[in-house]
Amino acid sequence: MKKMLALTLAGVMAVSMPVLAATSPTAQSYSTSSTSSASSVSAVTASSVPHSVAKAAADENKTVGEYMNNAVTQVPGIDNALPLGQGGHVIINGVPSNQTFSVLKPAKENVNLAKNQAAALGGTILNVAQIKASVTGFNTATVNFYLKGIKAGQNIKVYQLVDGQWVELTVSEIREDHVVVDMTSLGTLAFIEVPVVIAPAK
Repeated sequence: MKKMLALTLAGVMAVSMPVLAATSPTAQSYSTSSTSSASSVSAVTASSVPHSVAKAAADENKTVGEYMNNAVTQVPGIDNALPLGQGGHVIINGVPSNQTFSVLKPAKENVNLAKNQAAALGGTILNVAQIKASVTGFNTATVNFYLKGIKAGQNIKVYQLVDGQWVELTVSEIREDHVVVDMTSLGTLAFIEVPVVIAPAK
């Protein structure tokens, strides 16, 4: 009887425990792999999750789908915001890790500042989010953000709000549904599409 109970509990734990330690990818495999399931945000309903999860989502001012997928899909003040998420495997100081950067709702005043920045650039605001993580004090974090609808060749700029000013970050790759960004600290990011400037023919 004890053996049967132990096997049953082991089975329940194997099914219910999240995978916390995946094999770290190389930089090459990282840059070509999908890192977020934010595209499935709409498939999650509040009735299908525990009360504790629904409360945690509400505490972050998120829908259950946003919370469970580490994503922000709706931002007050931004019409048709592109779903933004982060699926982990952040490269810290050049070394692949299992670190995930949390994607949280931005403060309203920061959304307004981001819209002003987009207007000054003649661009379109795609999304704004506050980025947090348990890791701090890094020199560089290469972060693969899921940004649904992005295509290779689009001119996407990413800015971080630092002391009330927008500082442009290095975007190392843009491909379908992904924007890879080099960050040197955590904070509020604005994803902005700007017109492609074509140099005049000589």
